[in-house]
Amino acid sequence: MEWSLVVGYAFAYGLAMSVLFTVGVFAGAALSRDFLLNDYPEAIQERYGRPKSERGRRVALWFGVIFWGGCGLPLTAVAILHLRSSLGSDLGFVAAAVAGAVMFATLTLFDLVVIDWIVLVGLRPGLLVLPGTEGMPEYRDLGFHAVAALKGSPLIVVVGLVVGGVVALIEALG
Repeated sequence: MEWSLVVGYAFAYGLAMSVLFTVGVFAGAALSRDFLLNDYPEAIQERYGRPKSERGRRVALWFGVIFWGGCGLPLTAVAILHLRSSLGSDLGFVAAAVAGAVMFATLTLFDLVVIDWIVLVGLRPGLLVLPGTEGMPEYRDLGFHAVAALKGSPLIVVVGLVVGGVVALIEALG
């Protein structure tokens, strides 16, 4: 198995997924500034002072459906097919699991470093600042975002196992 090829493809497709995710975050915020309300530090949520709006809930739902159903799953499938074609053979469970995990880990790290730390903490565009919370020091809390990413990191393993299992099942049936 050419592991550098597996990791390289997964990383490249993970970056593509990350760019689409970023576009989705900004599009969602343009439609409803509070669609990611639960992803802000508690002090910011408290100062904002209201629950997620009905519009925010709809945007969050559609963001999930469109991103995961329209981007995440298809991009993962294309990555696996492209990788199989480049290797000229079946991937098997382990290689597919590694590819799925690397793709999701890339998205997770991109979200943390680029979206959370650079964009939200550093640049803090008005589109991502909740009304009435401007200038709060909690927007500069790098640790909050790091802890949130760590809490979500077990999903990297889960995604890898699911991708590996699905690919192994399809290859076994095919």
